[in-house]
Amino acid sequence: MEEFEVKFIIRKGGSTKVRYTVKPTDAEPEESIVSRADVLHEDFRKLWALLPGVARRMLEFPAKNEDNLPLHMWVTKVNFVSHKDFGDGMQLVVLMDGFKNSSEPLMVVTRKFYTVAVDYYRDGNGKQIPLQMLLPKEVRLMESLKEEAFNYAYYCKREQPTVDEAQHAYESGAYPDEIGRDKA
Repeated sequence: MEEFEVKFIIRKGGSTKVRYTVKPTDAEPEESIVSRADVLHEDFRKLWALLPGVARRMLEFPAKNEDNLPLHMWVTKVNFVSHKDFGDGMQLVVLMDGFKNSSEPLMVVTRKFYTVAVDYYRDGNGKQIPLQMLLPKEVRLMESLKEEAFNYAYYCKREQPTVDEAQHAYESGAYPDEIGRDKA
């Protein structure tokens, strides 16, 4: 299998953009940015749905409006980072809405979190608390997300149409996500 590295994933306006580098066996590495508007595979969607919970932990502030109602939070971009001392990690771009006094979403970028703690904080009991460190389940999520993004961008892994959808697409000349685009 090819070696690969995913740099970022952006999901915005119904499209998904993935930047990755792949090194096929016995070949030079190739870097690509793929942007597609087809339906993500269910595996990819399930992983992406876990990111707002990770973002809440990374941001570490109460995401509530003036009426103490929770803000709606969604992730639009994941940057995959690497550091020689702290290992692999990720940084999230998050949009929040549901504010009482504004209809515009607020964009917040998290700090970079890694597989190894950047530093430690000592609480009142002398216990060391790791800073900017991904939890084990977040590391697994990060690795699975990288793999799904690569499979989506490189191998075109996507939600497959039903037989009825395929028949309708054949008869109309396009799948619903292709309408309005060039079918060259």
